[in-house]
Amino acid sequence: KSLLSESDDNVHKPTQRVLSILEELAKNMEGITLTHLAQKIGSNKGTIFPILSTLQSTGYARRDKLTNLYRLGRSLFILSESMRSQDTLFGYVYTCMCEVVESCAEICQMGVLSGREVLYIAKVDSREPIQIVSHAGSRLPAQSTALGKSLLCEYSREELESLFAPAPAEKDCADLNIEKLYKELQEIKYGALATDFGEINEHLHCFALPVRYNTAIDCAVSVSLPSFRSTSEKLRLIEEALRTACGKLESFMNNHHLSFKAG
Repeated sequence: KSLLSESDDNVHKPTQRVLSILEELAKNMEGITLTHLAQKIGSNKGTIFPILSTLQSTGYARRDKLTNLYRLGRSLFILSESMRSQDTLFGYVYTCMCEVVESCAEICQMGVLSGREVLYIAKVDSREPIQIVSHAGSRLPAQSTALGKSLLCEYSREELESLFAPAPAEKDCADLNIEKLYKELQEIKYGALATDFGEINEHLHCFALPVRYNTAIDCAVSVSLPSFRSTSEKLRLIEEALRTACGKLESFMNNHHLSFKAG
């Protein structure tokens, strides 16, 4: 699901097509063919080929000459690094996330809600020799992740049904018990840590808390670790670090009128 809404009257369709191409390239780390890319964004090959050619010539996309698979180009990395250095909110986010990692020695990640998925927008790696591999820009089903549950925790039962009911045949939603999810979210809403004990990967434990801007949930921060390191002492360190970081982020965002939803 794109972050852009096709029904938004303010969206310029040609520009949206370019951004949709970049989003699909970001999702397909192993590369994607022109035919598959056209199918994914609901366009035809003749329309998107000139766009891809322009993106290639400017370094924002690249094509493997042997496989004809398209991937993101290095120019986006330069933009990303520039944005990170210029954006006050992201700068503070990374400071807080580094403090979390320093406190509990595990990977810290931040995500926002994008439809039924969590979009991971930032991470700071663990200093442990055995680490969890992840990357900003990846997406996972919200109902199965600690980050996602944090982001959904103030949804009503009706809102959850509206969000997930249209996709009963999808693999990630096929066995979803709305009532069970709603009860879990209610506990998170009133202060409990959101958890994922092997729901995405049987060997991982994840914990998360929401971050509010103007009383509404804006983003969420998590800590993930291999299950063999998930001890009661480690959980104490994680919870303390997350609550401290989320408290700092909420204060900073509200005092400076900055949020991810508001751009």
